[in-house]
Amino acid sequence: VIFFTMIFGAKPVFSEESTSTSFKMLDTVIAPSGYATSTNFQLWSTISEVAVGTSTSVLYGVNAGSLYYPFASSPVIGATAGDTQVALSWTASTGFLGWTASGYNVAQSTTSGGPYSYTSLGNVTSSTRTGLSNGTTYYFVIVVKDIFGNSIASSTESSGAPASSGGSGGGGGGGGGGSSSQGSTKVILKGRAYPKASITIFKDGATVATPTADDNGNWQLDTTVVGGIYTFSAYAIDGDNRRSLTTSFTANIPTGQTTTLSDIIIAPTIGSDKSEVKSGNNIKFYGFGYPKSDVNVVINSEVTLVDKTLSDKFGFWTYTLNSKPLELGSHTSKSQVVAPDSVTSPFSESLAFRVGDKDVAFGKISAPAGSCNKNGDLNNDKKTNIIDFSILLFFWNQKIPKNPCADVNKDGAVNIFDFSIMLFWWNG
Repeated sequence: VIFFTMIFGAKPVFSEESTSTSFKMLDTVIAPSGYATSTNFQLWSTISEVAVGTSTSVLYGVNAGSLYYPFASSPVIGATAGDTQVALSWTASTGFLGWTASGYNVAQSTTSGGPYSYTSLGNVTSSTRTGLSNGTTYYFVIVVKDIFGNSIASSTESSGAPASSGGSGGGGGGGGGGSSSQGSTKVILKGRAYPKASITIFKDGATVATPTADDNGNWQLDTTVVGGIYTFSAYAIDGDNRRSLTTSFTANIPTGQTTTLSDIIIAPTIGSDKSEVKSGNNIKFYGFGYPKSDVNVVINSEVTLVDKTLSDKFGFWTYTLNSKPLELGSHTSKSQVVAPDSVTSPFSESLAFRVGDKDVAFGKISAPAGSCNKNGDLNNDKKTNIIDFSILLFFWNQKIPKNPCADVNKDGAVNIFDFSIMLFWWNG
């Protein structure tokens, strides 16, 4: 090393170990950008993804650092078998941090787990696979593509066994399936939420069932319908009485057959210990999601921050953020679950909070009991804004809420009427 340093003027490079609560880098070597060639190769080097930051220009923006990796939600796939065919339908994938679903491929095999043959479908959410052999089980996976044709997400495997109209087809394993049933049209919904969560399921806006998730967070509904196109929706209420956003999906249900829609993963819930955090202090976010899963936590501010935590066996997750990197003012946070088999949920609702000069407990009422404002100013800061709306959402649909000010019109429930009053007085 000393010889080459003296002869070529080279500089020694040292490695070290860097750690944080979220990751570890072993023997990292940082060098400035450069370019080298030989008769056999060309080499470009640059510093990359060692720090979080943003750069902007008139035409584009750049987000640097490993916290800015984009991701996309997994489609919910349904499969219905018919005579020499299987009809597939799925929900649209939602991208984040730059990814957009621009098309879908269907992977098809007669063996669970592949190998698969792939067919490009374009930007659609249904496809009927024809020319199949009755009595043979086929397995399908929907692959999400970005505008460049890169795979950015996929569904779980779904299956169906075609059968003639006079016979019966094998039911779907794993993701779903279909069968012919003379005079009977059924839908089986299989989903994921949080252990012991209360689930409410709608069909075209009308409540059809209120099952309870099992100890593993899974739930199922079997229902008889008339053949046609339906929009199903579901939301969950966690152990702290927080309600998730509603997950919706549309399916075409053939007459006389059983259609299974599976891996319907409901968005996690989110709450926080503060509605306002003093700059430099910690704020804790928490909620429920599918158990033993990764939870993406997104902080929306001038610079978007993305980090991960884990849900425990009860589905509970928590994440502590130091507010020092955030600018003073209003921010929002949301969460997303990635199950162990990589099925990705939609995002939770956006939870508003503020970085300021004091800590204010979430839902805390500054006004004395019995003297709530009538204009939707729930935290008594003389403003009706996103902070008050966030507090209102926390108590949404609750009867006689613990925070009496959330019931703005004093009718005994927190609902759309209270929100309407808040909108009338909204002043940012």
